[in-house]
Amino acid sequence: MPDLTIASTLHESGLVLALDGEIDMATEARFQDAATGALTTQPFGRVVLDCTDLRFIDSSGLRVLIRAHKFAKEQRALLVIAAAPPRVLQTLRITSLDTRIPVFDSVSQALAAPQTA
Repeated sequence: MPDLTIASTLHESGLVLALDGEIDMATEARFQDAATGALTTQPFGRVVLDCTDLRFIDSSGLRVLIRAHKFAKEQRALLVIAAAPPRVLQTLRITSLDTRIPVFDSVSQALAAPQTA
């Protein structure tokens, strides 16, 4: 059964959520809670989704990303994606989410990027 673990690490320039596993119908609620919680604690800040160990994301996970992006805008926070593996990056590109949510090659680049929320 697919699973998802989410680890949170606070950095000086933002909060990093490390996603490990798969985001699908079985795990979307956990992802939604983590993203919303992170954005709530980081108003006017930055939340980086570290996708280094994310193996898969389906339409339910993409829906959560869209909701989180909208919520980030409401909070005046910046939501970014970092270190997406090729399969995940391809999904983001096909759906054009990479044109709405900034995507960086690494967590360090995401944390160092200018705040443009």
